[in-house]
Amino acid sequence: THRIKEFPTTFYRAKANGAAVRKALSNEPDKLTALPATGKLQVPLQDLPDSIEVPGGLPPHLIIRFDRFISKADQKCLRKRWDDILASGALHQSGKHANRSANDTAFHFGIWEVTASKPYLTAETRHQTPEAIKAIDALLKYIGDFVAGKIGSVFETHAPQQWEAMQRAYQRVQTLLAAELLARPSLDFGGAFFAVAIKEGGSGLIHIDWHDCHAIWAFVFAVGDWESGEFCAPELGIKIPIRPGQVFAVLARVVAHFSAPVTEGRRIVFTCFTDSLTVLH
Repeated sequence: THRIKEFPTTFYRAKANGAAVRKALSNEPDKLTALPATGKLQVPLQDLPDSIEVPGGLPPHLIIRFDRFISKADQKCLRKRWDDILASGALHQSGKHANRSANDTAFHFGIWEVTASKPYLTAETRHQTPEAIKAIDALLKYIGDFVAGKIGSVFETHAPQQWEAMQRAYQRVQTLLAAELLARPSLDFGGAFFAVAIKEGGSGLIHIDWHDCHAIWAFVFAVGDWESGEFCAPELGIKIPIRPGQVFAVLARVVAHFSAPVTEGRRIVFTCFTDSLTVLH
């Protein structure tokens, strides 16, 4: 358990402004305190000193890392299916997006609302060749079959109030996108999350995931064999390793963050998330 000294309020109610985040905070991982690389790790928001003001409606933890969550066999299968997507020629879709940095190379698969009034399939989910769609669906189905249920279980256990909100959102999405989910059942993650961002390496640009909901965790895991690449949170003064087999839950709209450089090897990062409008609507 790592006790924070203050809640990261600098950008809690701020409008989306990536430049302001980069100006206010440094992205120097060597200046941050490294937390243990193994074992369950948690950054609680409960039972903090009275001098620390925490907004209402948040789950009990700002961050939780779960150890031994994804088996080596599942990691190998996820990596194989990611390589199949790359081999299929899947294309990134053009167009600037408020929750993407200029050099973002991630694919965003699944469902979101962003600035819309109803949920829809992301462009990178829809606008692909049949071969690419087959590969994308194979990877998403594997995540749904072997990862999403475990994430849902720890979500329900550790944040029951937020889990109830996610299940209401899930019911609405099922109703509004019934035909799409019937055609592509791999997009159904049981309400644990609605979209998956996948990229290699990490984001060295300090940022906040502006379109995430303040009270809903994003879940991050990585496969491969690499060195460094820690999750860095300069407002908290810490960096947290995310090693193979671990899953990392974080309030990504609250905690400004970046990845330390990967110094060796290959690191494929999966971020399972839900945009705020999907929850709020």
